[in-house]
Amino acid sequence: MAGFENFHIGAGELSVNSQDVGHTTPEGIVVNVEPNVHLHQSGKWGTTPVKASILGYEVTIQITMAETTLTNLKRAIAGSTTGGNNVQIGGLSGREVTGSEIVLTPFDGTESWTFRNAVPTSPVEVLYQVENERVYQVTFTALVDEDSPEDSNVVFVS
Repeated sequence: MAGFENFHIGAGELSVNSQDVGHTTPEGIVVNVEPNVHLHQSGKWGTTPVKASILGYEVTIQITMAETTLTNLKRAIAGSTTGGNNVQIGGLSGREVTGSEIVLTPFDGTESWTFRNAVPTSPVEVLYQVENERVYQVTFTALVDEDSPEDSNVVFVS
């Protein structure tokens, strides 16, 4: 049904591997779905596309975490490990980065997004400045989860 009741605004809660990350900032969470579409061409029609095929998707979720805990820092930095009460950054090149299930659940009860296997892929900048809040902003990239149904092996919205 079309109508104004389908207009939505607002943030949501976020969990990583079924653990709540806490509050986000007003910038909140940004989901980006970028299809990689191959446009077929024909000699008869020149550069005008005649057909399209999907080659894949790059799906990202940018999160601005307001709660700057060691647990959230570890979630944000790819390949980081924990030792005691420390987040450790370093190690040998080529180590596998393990993916996490990330679930975005809007506060207004609209559809949630489930990223089955996502890894942090962005730099993490932490501000220690008088005029700025200290937050962790990170972008996760969704990977294929081979154990999931083929049509939803990257993300599903329900």
